[in-house]
Amino acid sequence: MKVGCCGWSYLDAKAYFGDRWKERFESKLAAYASLFELVEINSTFYRIPKEKTAERWRNEVPKEFEFTVKCSQIVSHKDRFRTNVSLEAFNQTKRIAEILNARIILIQCPPSWHINDENERLFRRFMESIDWNGKIAWEYRGKENKERVKELCKEFSLIHCVDPLRERSLSKGIGYYRLHGFGKPSMYNYRFSDEELERVRRNVRKKSYVLFNNIYCYEDALRFMRMIQ
Repeated sequence: MKVGCCGWSYLDAKAYFGDRWKERFESKLAAYASLFELVEINSTFYRIPKEKTAERWRNEVPKEFEFTVKCSQIVSHKDRFRTNVSLEAFNQTKRIAEILNARIILIQCPPSWHINDENERLFRRFMESIDWNGKIAWEYRGKENKERVKELCKEFSLIHCVDPLRERSLSKGIGYYRLHGFGKPSMYNYRFSDEELERVRRNVRKKSYVLFNNIYCYEDALRFMRMIQ
């Protein structure tokens, strides 16, 4: 099991390493990598970074440190798998993943995207068009047609990404879990209780990626790591 967070930019390195943390680490990412062995790059959802930026990220962390990459929103939210625009955006994401030696690209669909005949046709065509040697984690946030979701995961060897406190993954093999929180008005404004973290421990597979995506993600992820050790 690998545990990390959806990004490192909000890490308060001073709180963990003191006022002189910059003398010890060349960047906030390097400081983050001393605490965790995994990070999901969430910023690629909004904007694809330059290749030189990705190369710098890879060089700032240990060889065994693992990146996963969230796919551009163009694919799932804007073009919605309809045209070659989606394929081009995926290929741009894939290039960053390759530079980072990432093995998983996450595709997150919006809650408004539902499995129906037309969307499934477009999704299938997209999946048949991409060329990626790694794995795709698919965060489908609709509440219906779970059997069709299960069938698509099996057909295309997708990892069904879920929040383990909200639902069960429908794919087999390695798990990919994202914890968002239950805050109001924003679900991200949330700190997980020990009881909830214990439920996570029971609900996730031993071979899995567990990523915290709440405001208190760094503290909660470290607490969870101590719990499973």
